[in-house]
Amino acid sequence: MARLGALSAPGATGNKVSMSIATLAHSALGVVRRSLWIVLVLGAVLLVAWLRLWAPVRVQVSRVDRGLVVQEAFGRGTIESQREAAVGFDLVGRLSEVLVDEGARVTLGQELARLETNQAQADFRSAQTGIAAARAQLTRLAAEEERARAMLATAERESTRTQALVSSGVAPGQQGDETNDRLRLARADLDRVLAQRSEATRGIDVAAGGAEQRRATVVRATLLAPFDGLVTRRLREPGDTVTVGSTVLRLVDTSQVYVSAAIDETVLPLLATEQRSTIHFPGASAPVAGRVTRISWEADRQTHEIIVEVTPEAVDRRVAVGQRADVRIELARRESALRLPLRMIHHDETGAFVYVDRQGSIALVRPRFGLTGQETVEVLEGVSEGDTVLAAPSVGGSLTVGRRWRSE
Repeated sequence: MARLGALSAPGATGNKVSMSIATLAHSALGVVRRSLWIVLVLGAVLLVAWLRLWAPVRVQVSRVDRGLVVQEAFGRGTIESQREAAVGFDLVGRLSEVLVDEGARVTLGQELARLETNQAQADFRSAQTGIAAARAQLTRLAAEEERARAMLATAERESTRTQALVSSGVAPGQQGDETNDRLRLARADLDRVLAQRSEATRGIDVAAGGAEQRRATVVRATLLAPFDGLVTRRLREPGDTVTVGSTVLRLVDTSQVYVSAAIDETVLPLLATEQRSTIHFPGASAPVAGRVTRISWEADRQTHEIIVEVTPEAVDRRVAVGQRADVRIELARRESALRLPLRMIHHDETGAFVYVDRQGSIALVRPRFGLTGQETVEVLEGVSEGDTVLAAPSVGGSLTVGRRWRSE
């Protein structure tokens, strides 16, 4: 038994050694694993730091160049007409016909509507009959005047002859008195006829005036177009009773239209008549050229806008009075200005600035600007022609000064 125990002692020692080696290997493997994780974390940190601090950032790129810069004032308004009329009758009556509809084009003097004229025409015929009667009476009185003058001439001759006989004692004085009485009666009869003739002449004038008035009433019962234009509203229908001042139709002259636009009052010092403008109609593919024809002397006290009238040079499309239209008025222009796109400009609490390329890195510059156009702005100083201007890819984004960049 003692021998057997002696023989088993070396085996136990070998097992202990094997166990020690396994423990050491396991410990070493743990150290390696922990070191690997540290390396991985450190690599990730370095990668993130490189991406955030040293890697080139993506940017939008534009070049500073030379070209046209136009400063404009924008306004929104409506189409109006230089000539606009609410037409109606200047007498009371009942409409018998309305000869035009809304949207109809009419010409100067064209008949638009009529009133019932039966009574007016009857009065006109009656007045004409009165004129004829007065003229017939005047003809009769002319014959009576001729007879009265003949009787007066006879009485004058008889009176002269009788007075000579009485003076010579041939005829008695009573005969002379009788001839004088007949002379006075002849003169009175002529005066009567002349008075009747004068009254008949005045009667003809009165009858003619009445007939002219009745004729004018018949004429006024027809409504005529005061100018070439377009019927925009029809406010009365046949059978309606109209009074003096009642509007039957509304007319506008579409050949003389303009845009009445509201412009911010801040550009008033730059506005002037005859300035070039463009008119943009909703749905139109191209604007219409125009010019400023009137600038209001009063601003709206709430919106602080002024009304500016812009007249198109020519309108080759259908327009409607009251239709919306936008105008852009050219305030100033530079033909060969140093310029850059408006979208490349950023702003902060200090003011406007741009990002520019300086030897492959991003730099911040605050240029001095001039005219501002619709898409570009004039640069007076701070950048040069050909400089590369940078902007963040997203709207409102910012760039880090000093970082390297690459274009999208």
